[in-house]
Amino acid sequence: WESMVALGRSGLNSPLTSSAGRLFDAVAALVGVRESVNYEGQAAVELEQLADPLERGSYPARVVDGVVHGVDLVRAVELDVRGGVEASRIAGRFHNAVADVIVAACSGFREEHGVGVVALSGGVFQNLLLVARAVESLTNHGFEVLTHHRVPTNDGGISLGQAVVAAHLMQND
Repeated sequence: WESMVALGRSGLNSPLTSSAGRLFDAVAALVGVRESVNYEGQAAVELEQLADPLERGSYPARVVDGVVHGVDLVRAVELDVRGGVEASRIAGRFHNAVADVIVAACSGFREEHGVGVVALSGGVFQNLLLVARAVESLTNHGFEVLTHHRVPTNDGGISLGQAVVAAHLMQND
C-alpha cells in the first residue's frame, strides 16, 4: 500500500508520494481536523478517532496498474465538505474508500500474478478502523490476510526486517 498512492497529479499542487499518510493528512486538513501536526501520524490518528464507525458509504478511486489515484478520493471528500456533510461521516467514508482501494489493488495483483495472500504492513496499518475494514473486505473477496501480532507494523518492523535480511546476507557471504 505505501508504494501505491499517487497524489501529485491532475493539477494538484503536490509532489508525487508513495505514502498513504500524506493522503490521510490531506483529508484531515480538508475536513478541518488538523492543518499542521506535531508528530508523524497525528492527523491520521485524529481522523480515525473522528470517523463514524457505522458509516458504510465510500468514495470512488481508480487503481490503474497497481497505483491508487488518491486525487479521486480527495476530490470526493472536497465535494462532501462543500456540501456540508458531517465530518465524522466523511472520515468514515474515507476509511471505507481506502479499504476499497486496497481490495481493488490486491484483486488486480491476484488477477495478474495469482497471489491470494495479502500482508498488511506499514504505518497506515496502525489505524485499527482501516485494518478492520480492509481485513473484512479482503477476506470476503477470498484473500488470506496477514497482519502484525509480534512486530510493529511501522518503522520498528521495517528495522527488524532489515536486520533479518542483513543477517541472512552476512551468513551467505
